[in-house]
This record gives sequence, structure tokens and C-alpha cells, in this order.
Amino acid sequence: MFVKLDRTTFAVVLSLTVTVLCSAQTHLNPAGDPRYGSHVLAPGFATSPFTRDALSGGDIEVKSLRLGDNCLGYAASDPDFLIELTDEFNRITFLIASAEDTTLIMNLPNGSWACNDDTNGLNPALVLHNPPPGAYRLWIGSYSAETYDESVLYISEAAPEALPTTATGPDPARDPLYGETTLAPGFAPSPFTIQLTGGGRNPVADHIAGEQCRGYVAETPDFSVYLSDVFDEIWFAVDSPADMTLLANAADGSWHCSDDHLGTNPGIAFRFALTGLYDVWVGSADEGNYAAGVFYVMETEPRESLDFTIDTGCDGMLPTALEIGMRALVTPAAGAALKLYATPETASTVVFQAPAGNSLNLVGGPVCGEDHRWWRAELTGGSFGWVADGDASTRWLEPQN
Repeated sequence: MFVKLDRTTFAVVLSLTVTVLCSAQTHLNPAGDPRYGSHVLAPGFATSPFTRDALSGGDIEVKSLRLGDNCLGYAASDPDFLIELTDEFNRITFLIASAEDTTLIMNLPNGSWACNDDTNGLNPALVLHNPPPGAYRLWIGSYSAETYDESVLYISEAAPEALPTTATGPDPARDPLYGETTLAPGFAPSPFTIQLTGGGRNPVADHIAGEQCRGYVAETPDFSVYLSDVFDEIWFAVDSPADMTLLANAADGSWHCSDDHLGTNPGIAFRFALTGLYDVWVGSADEGNYAAGVFYVMETEPRESLDFTIDTGCDGMLPTALEIGMRALVTPAAGAALKLYATPETASTVVFQAPAGNSLNLVGGPVCGEDHRWWRAELTGGSFGWVADGDASTRWLEPQN
């Protein structure tokens, strides 16, 4: 178990530790002594799952080391654990459980690396099939810099789905990702609008009952609206070229959902709306999709005549004419092939390579990150991937005429 320190003591110890390490460590050191011990496991080990406590994080940016796909986060130089497998397992699962976002980095007996970010909620996991006997060195990273979180290593011969998860569902206690506003009856300008990117990994139907409760949302609210007085009627709605869903937790604690109101755009009406805080989640109708949309609030029912513009700009990027719903053509400037990734980051798995002249159906995005503008594309056969449309000087995708 952990020894609990008060926050001030922990901060001082942590600050001293980071100050000493930052100037000295620049890489992961498989030869280092494991910080939380060495352990020997054989097939059929008991008690299962094997568990050990640890603290995630460190001062080394793992992504910069270019160890492989999904090798992300910040970790210490020395391994956290050394696990010795004495015989070949049919399957063995390594999973990290934490209340925060952690990563898992593994050095295998042959010297190669394997990594994972999110598999079971925010929990990273690595599943090895028929792994050879030998020493497996593990690092538990924190996704964010200067973050050190209590974590538990689970090792089991079961699949990761049988182990703990951090996909906890929409949580009104969390601070909204895109901020909040206060509105009073007769507010101007109307509608109130804010652009955001909707989507998440939590099926709404698993947490909220209702015919309109479909789609996928994040744990954290996207936005919060504080009503400073009672409204006779007020509407929350979303406009997006993608198929979106809308979830709200009202001031009285009740939940409200909408899938489709104007076409595929959702809308929720509150009549005689009470004073107080309303937390809002903008989700995607499709699992794994994230898409830009405009969340708006008005005192009358939304109509088809409303016209919103989605800003597709990303800092440092060339402007684009691409939009969700378009077919996009891979340009010769993309080189031999344009890579599509499992997530909108170059450290994730490459799921497809599209040669110049190929066309892609854009169904999600844009997401700005890593000096790229990312779109989710649908491939022939119904699979999906995230693709960057260019860099600061070149376009790799353009609308197909």
C-alpha cells in the first residue's frame, strides 16, 4: 500500500527529485534497478491477478525517444518493475489502473519495445500471446508532464476486459473542457455560440436511460451554462456536418438526451428552466469519432434557417476547403503514400497507407495537433483512420471535384 504524504510534503519531495533528475537523465535505462522490485511469474501463477502499487511518471518524454507506436507520456529512467517469466504463457496481460491518464512502456527480452496508451478506458494494457521466457521491464508513464499518480500494476492470464477500467461515464463534478458562461433571460447576442470538438469513449446508453440517449461522450463536460434566473423556455442545440449527440445534466440533477432534432443535429428544450448550473456533453453518434460542431443556446426552438460556420483553421497550417461529408483526394505532394493512423497522432498505429490519387470519405474532425490538421476518414470496407491534410507549406489532401 502507499504511504500517504500531505500535499505540501509530497510537493517538496517531488520538486527535489525532479530537480536532481532533469539534468541527468535523457533516456530509459533497461539496465537500471527496478524502482518497485523484481518478480518471477510462471503459468498458472496464484494469486491472480498479480498486483503491485507504483507511482507513475518521470522527467523523460518517451515520445521523443521514438521507441515505437504508442510510446508516449513521461517516465523515469530506471524501470518501475522487472517481471521474469519462467516459461511460455499462452497469453499474459499487463495493465495499469489509475484514476489519471497513464501509459505503459515495456522492454522485451529481445531488446525491442512495446507500448500502449489507452486500452481499457484511460488504462493502458499490453496483451502478449505466447511470449518467450525472459525479463520484461516495465515503465508506468504519466500522459502529462510533471504528473505523478498512484497506480496499480495488474498482471493476469485473462483478457484486459476482465481487469479494472477507468471509463467511468459522464461526470458533472469535473471542470468543463471548453469553459462556461452565465445567461439571463433576454441575453444578447442570441443565439450564444461556441465551437468545440465533440466525441468520447463512454456509450451514453450505458449510463443514462432513454430512447434518445445514444452516442459516445467524454467523462468531462464540454461546456457549462449557468442560468442566473428562471427561463420560461431555453434550448441547447448543436450544429455539425457530422452525426452528433447531446447530453445535459440540469440544475436539479436530472439528465436529458437528444440524438436527432434538426436532421442529425440534436436539440434539448428546457421549459420553466430553474436557476443553476447546466453541464453539457457534445458527443458523436459513432464510436471512435470526434468532430467539430457549434454548441448554441437560444430562447426559441431552433429552425432550419440557422446558419453556422465551422472554423477549420489550425495555427501554422494552410487554410483548407475540406469539410466533413466531402470526398478528399490524396495529392502527389503526399509522397509515395499518405498514412492513416488509429488516433490523430503520429505515435499511434498506422492502419492504412493511401497512394496519391486515392480518395477518402471524411467523417470526422478537424482536430488540431502535432502541427497538423487531422480528419477521420472512412475507408472502403467500413474501416476508419485519422489522416493529416498537410503541413505548414504543403497540402496532402484536397477536395475531390
